[in-house]
Amino acid sequence: MKKLKKIKVLSIIDSLELQKGGPSHSLIDIAIANRQNGIQHDILYLGKKIKKKQKGIKITSLENSVLKYGFSFKLIFWLLKNKKKYNLFIIHGLWQFITLIARIIIPHKYLVFSHGMLDPYFGNQELKTLKKKIYWFLIEKKNLLKSKCVMSNSIKEFNQFKKTFVKTNGIKFKTINYGIFPKKFDMKFCKKKFLNKYPFARNKKTIIFMNRIDPKKGCDLLIKSFAKIKNKKNHILLIAGDKDSNYGREMVKLKDQLEQKDHIYFLNFLEDQIKWGAYENSDFSILPSHGENFGISVVESLFTKTPVICSNKVGISNFIKKYKAGFIIKNKEQSLIITLKKILNLNNEAKKKLRKNSFECFNKNFNYQNNHMFSNWIKEIA
Repeated sequence: MKKLKKIKVLSIIDSLELQKGGPSHSLIDIAIANRQNGIQHDILYLGKKIKKKQKGIKITSLENSVLKYGFSFKLIFWLLKNKKKYNLFIIHGLWQFITLIARIIIPHKYLVFSHGMLDPYFGNQELKTLKKKIYWFLIEKKNLLKSKCVMSNSIKEFNQFKKTFVKTNGIKFKTINYGIFPKKFDMKFCKKKFLNKYPFARNKKTIIFMNRIDPKKGCDLLIKSFAKIKNKKNHILLIAGDKDSNYGREMVKLKDQLEQKDHIYFLNFLEDQIKWGAYENSDFSILPSHGENFGISVVESLFTKTPVICSNKVGISNFIKKYKAGFIIKNKEQSLIITLKKILNLNNEAKKKLRKNSFECFNKNFNYQNNHMFSNWIKEIA
């Protein structure tokens, strides 16, 4: 009987700090899912060393060895030494030297996850866009042409590749299923822990924004819209993210200017049990983004049976609509205000139905425990 080939995959990412957003949240879940399907999936990251352990997955830090734009001498030497140990490499992100080093050292042996970094939204940033176009023409496009393919994690992102701010002709693209692995926390205990830390949220109807506080995420749009709701009926808005960034401080100032001290609260970054407790305590989560390739916070919300309000710019908004797991808005103030007023008047039966639909949407589409399409595809190409 022919012995099955042992497949070894390595993900390379600049940082595993959860504050960095989506990929840092889901990368370990991808590795867990692949491991359960007979693929050894290790992780290598360049940024600051963090306490991160996962049974059965080797996580290696190059301990902040990064110079500007992700250039790392340690990565060069590490890849030269270890490139034969893996059947396939997965590079997470664009616009850094990681893809260039991959092209030179492991050509045609790597995949690239774009993670929304080709979103047409970024074409509106004139100086940054010009720099990216030059780098694309000279270097980045060649890096992607030497990859097995560039992966998107939603049909929406896939469709945007052909109308983004750079020319993508000749590059192979593939959409793969994406999601999270179900968490085994006691959600009631997590909720209790959250409320003990933030007692002002007790007995309040809560809407939570659990994302990076960034112009792209529509945070200013959310604050202005929520402030215009006159009778909030015991509802509060919680914004969980980095409030100490320059933009974060601007948003705190905006909230104060609009006299929303008793209605909008900034919690800073949440993680582990406190984060899941925040979802569990919330009536809705919200993401009025101006551009979003996927929306990992949306999936986390669905897993906790928390319905979602998101803009039609979010990559998986079509699933929310299909399963009636929340409400889809335009990334415009009037659209958001209308929906906020609507949820303030929902009865318990309607909310119960939305919660049921939310978990069904997660379980059928984004549950890595059930969905093995990505793992099966890796086995084919490795």
